[in-house]
Order: sequence, then C-alpha cells, then structure tokens
Amino acid sequence: MATPRQIKLIHTVKGALRLSDDDYRAVLAGYGASSSKDLNSFKAAQLLADLEQKAAAAGVWQPGGAPRKKGKRPGNLDHGSRSAQLKKIEALLTVGGKSWAYADGIAKRICKVDKVAWVPAADLRKIIAALRYQAQRAGWDLSGEAK
Repeated sequence: MATPRQIKLIHTVKGALRLSDDDYRAVLAGYGASSSKDLNSFKAAQLLADLEQKAAAAGVWQPGGAPRKKGKRPGNLDHGSRSAQLKKIEALLTVGGKSWAYADGIAKRICKVDKVAWVPAADLRKIIAALRYQAQRAGWDLSGEAK
C-alpha cells in the first residue's frame, strides 16, 4: 500500500505537471491501478520517480521536491532540548505540588512509557501540555512561566 506521503507527493507533482484527470488515469493505468491508493509502495515510488523526471524535464519541478522555506512553521515549533523540557516539567510539578510519580503516571497514560525519563524527547511536549492543562483546571499560579 502506498504511504500517505507518497500519495501526497504524487498528487503534488501531478499538479505541477498540470495533468488532466484523464491523462493522470492513463498514467495510473500503466501501473495497473485506477487510483494512487491502489498502488503498493514500490509501484508508488516508481510512479513518483517517473512523474518527477517528467516534471523536471518540463522545468516545473526540482529533483528531490520543492525547495523548503526557511523558518519555522507554526505547528512545528522547536520545543527546546530534552533537558529544557525536563526542567519545564519539573517546574510545573513544583508549582502544582506534584511528585515525579505524578508525571510518570501521565507518561504511562499518554506515551505508554513507564517513566518520564524514558519518554522520547519529541513526546515530552505531550507531558508538558498535560501538566499545563492540569494547571489550568486546578488554578495553579503560572504567572512566572515563560511561554
């Protein structure tokens, strides 16, 4: 089965090539499918490579995809290093008068990991969000919190 990323890229390159639906269906038929969702990941990769090659030859696509914009996207903000996130968790626990065992319980419930110390850095933001939510509900004083 084609991955969602492959399907998205196929449709992006299709748009760059300005293929009509009939032309796109004809290309898909060459791969034995009527929809990009019908392709397995190998066939999807082949189709994507062929479309990218045609688009690059037409001058509407750069190999490797579109150039990335510099800066941060709003939904993908950097949440700092692991140590900074752990300090944030510790500060929230201190303000709320909670122990690390409380945070371990959140880690187990949300991240399916027994201890906060074992949670991957990318998932620590989930624990911070849960603690902030608890702070809001319980009325903890977060006036000194850096956003």
